Amino acid sequence: MESIFYQNTTYWVIFVDIVAALGTLWLFKTGRAKQSTLLTVGIVFIVSIAVMHWLFGGQNLLPADLPGWIFYIIILGGALTIVALLDITSKPIMDNLSQEHLQIVQGLRVFVGGGFLMEGVVNVIPGWFSILDGYFHIASGFLALLAAIAFLKNWKDNKTLLWIANIVGLTDIIVIVTGICFLVWSDLGPFHNMNYVVFGAGPILLWLHFNSIKKLLSK
Repeated sequence: MESIFYQNTTYWVIFVDIVAALGTLWLFKTGRAKQSTLLTVGIVFIVSIAVMHWLFGGQNLLPADLPGWIFYIIILGGALTIVALLDITSKPIMDNLSQEHLQIVQGLRVFVGGGFLMEGVVNVIPGWFSILDGYFHIASGFLALLAAIAFLKNWKDNKTLLWIANIVGLTDIIVIVTGICFLVWSDLGPFHNMNYVVFGAGPILLWLHFNSIKKLLSK
């Protein structure tokens, strides 16, 4: 892999995490969160991105020969912890948010898909995996935006579209994380810049799915 291409795509995945963080802050603000909560969540996001850059960019803490299956367990544990923390923090504001709010932020995952397609073009990740990952994310983002429009316009089949968007989006996350750890692990390893998204935007998307499905089941 060319270092200049890797460096540039690293900037892109950091940008994706920032966009996901801003989308989350928009949800908190729309849900009428307290100013102190907005400030705290914003600081946590900044610190989290800095820690990820130290961990993955600086190749710190983790052994370079870490097996993929162990990293898979780390991802699951980390993602569930982040989702739980986000859910606890967002409980006071979630009733003030509707499905279109959640799906609009889900639509931002098209940036994730575009980034991974770029990584395949410049051989930062295997081409076939970038196509799988990229188009899966873009399709998930498109379906989320379509579901948001359907809910906002009160289309007849809006709940069906919401279920489809959530199922496709969750499948995307499961397939991609599993693929990273078991199919292309020898090409990526524990410090690859894809992991910025795995531990950054990824858990945010998972949290959005969780709350969208919870709203669907409650009505």
